[in-house]
Amino acid sequence: MEDEIDDVVENLYDEVEIDDMDWEEDEGVFRYPCPCGDRFLISIQQIVQGEEIATCPSCSLKIRVIFDHQYIQDFIQEHSLQTMVAAH
Repeated sequence: MEDEIDDVVENLYDEVEIDDMDWEEDEGVFRYPCPCGDRFLISIQQIVQGEEIATCPSCSLKIRVIFDHQYIQDFIQEHSLQTMVAAH
């Protein structure tokens, strides 16, 4: 477990507020530009399950997504995502 935490910290590029990320409703993911040219992503399901690390599919970099749990609950309500979140 400690090795996994070390790996995340080692490749952690930045910490980003969820408000600074782009929401892509059709995919149910938040995205943020990565220096490699691709974009970090984390799904709403991952966030609800307690995940806070977004990964880039093209490189080894990761970012920590900063969010308030109440904000996420409000976001789910506002965007009618209850079904999407419950499905996972």
